[in-house]
Amino acid sequence: MIRKATALACLLLVTACGGGGKGTTPSGTDATASGSDMRTMTEHEAAQRAEEHIRRAVDALPEKPALTLLRADSAECLDPTDGGPRGRYEVGRSYWLDDLPEGRNAEFVDALHDYWTANDYRVLTDKRDAPDRFVSVQHNGDAFRMSVKQSVEGDLSLGASSPCVWPDGTPPEHAQE
Repeated sequence: MIRKATALACLLLVTACGGGGKGTTPSGTDATASGSDMRTMTEHEAAQRAEEHIRRAVDALPEKPALTLLRADSAECLDPTDGGPRGRYEVGRSYWLDDLPEGRNAEFVDALHDYWTANDYRVLTDKRDAPDRFVSVQHNGDAFRMSVKQSVEGDLSLGASSPCVWPDGTPPEHAQE
C-alpha cells in the first residue's frame, strides 16, 4: 500500500502536463494557434515514446531490473501549463524496478541522473541525498518528463510522461483555448 502511494505521489509531481515552453507543443509548434499548426503526436505515439524513454534509461543502469508495470494511462490536461487549449491528454507509463541488488539504490539513482544529464534532459528536482531519493527531469527535445523515486520500503520506481497531446494528433474542430 505504501509502495503504491509513494509511486503515485511521485508520478503526480512529474506529470504536470509540462510542454516545451509556454505555447509550444512537443514538436515546437504553437499550441495556441488555430488549425493544423496545433498538431501533436497521437496518444499512441506518446505511449510508445514514453516506453522508449524508459527503455533507454533502464539500459543505462549497471544491473538490469525486472520491470513491473505500475501505471499505463492517459489523463486529460485540465490545467495545461503550456498555454494551450483543453482536450489534450498527458500519457504516462511507470514501472517498479524489481530484482535489483539491495543496498545499491544510490548507485542506481546516480546512474539514471548521469544518463539523463548526458542525454539532453534538464534536471527539475534532484533529491538524490534524501532518504526517499527522487530525481525528476524533462527532455529538452520532446518535453517528456521522467522520474525515479525510492519508496519508504526502498523500492525504486521509474516513470515517463508526455506533454499534452491531442488524442489523434490534431485538435477537434471545436477546440478552444
